[in-house]
Amino acid sequence: MTVGDLFYERDLAARLLAWLDGFLADGVPVLVGDPGRSYLPKDRLEKLADYAVPVTRELEDAEIKNSAVWRLMPAARGT
Repeated sequence: MTVGDLFYERDLAARLLAWLDGFLADGVPVLVGDPGRSYLPKDRLEKLADYAVPVTRELEDAEIKNSAVWRLMPAARGT
C-alpha cells in the first residue's frame, strides 16, 4: 500500500493511520510519501529516501519542497 501527502489535517491523519494499520495487520507493507506535514506520525516511520521536489510557489512556500518516502511501522504494543 502506498499513500502520499495525506497527513495535513488531524482528523484525516487519525482515520488514515487506523486504515493503514489494517494493512499492516494483514502483512501488507505500507509506504508513505510526505514532505513533513504537521500530523505525520514520525514516531512510527522509518525513512527510506529523501527527495528535493520542484513545486510551484502558488501551492507551496518554496520552489523546492523536501520530501521523503517512509515505511510505516506497526504501533508499539499498548498504544
